[in-house]
Amino acid sequence: MKPKTSKEKKIAAVFSSYNLSPNSINKLLEIAKVVSVKNRTKLVENGEISQHVYFIVEGGFVARSYYFDSQKKSATNFFTSDYFPFMGCMDSFFTGTKTKTELIAIKNSTLLTFHKPELDKLLFENHDILIFYTQMLSEVLRNESELKVVLISSSKKDIYEYLIEKCNPVIKNVPAKYIAEFMGITAEWYSKMKKG
Repeated sequence: MKPKTSKEKKIAAVFSSYNLSPNSINKLLEIAKVVSVKNRTKLVENGEISQHVYFIVEGGFVARSYYFDSQKKSATNFFTSDYFPFMGCMDSFFTGTKTKTELIAIKNSTLLTFHKPELDKLLFENHDILIFYTQMLSEVLRNESELKVVLISSSKKDIYEYLIEKCNPVIKNVPAKYIAEFMGITAEWYSKMKKG
């Protein structure tokens, strides 16, 4: 067995923090592909069939979704290594249809990519990984649901306060234009709101 590289050690340490056994970590790493994505690169584009889920080791992404059949798009979620590191275009991943979402790197990023057929097989074979996967999906769904409730029921000022309190890694790492887009305001308005 060859010695692990520093990147492999870091990835193993990230998974260890989720209480996965060393055997389960090794099984995940066997099917994972390590990918480096440069800042501002689209990992997934609108209209693609996306059969991958991703785990961010370093960096971050913004999810931008298109409204119905129009060309209008808006930031709908954020994923960073320290704020919801598990991501994918679930509208496509589970249905095999074209996604209405794009994933764009907001900084140079390293992630693990898992292809659906290999992941499904591993989930069937390994209970430890199935629990981990279910926890990741549950967290993403809970987060998206909470964000939607905040967007629908709150003032712009309250949305900003929520982001500061509950989503601090987003405020620290995501470019202002995407946060403003998510909030449904202009970048100028967002800048004034930040200044108080």
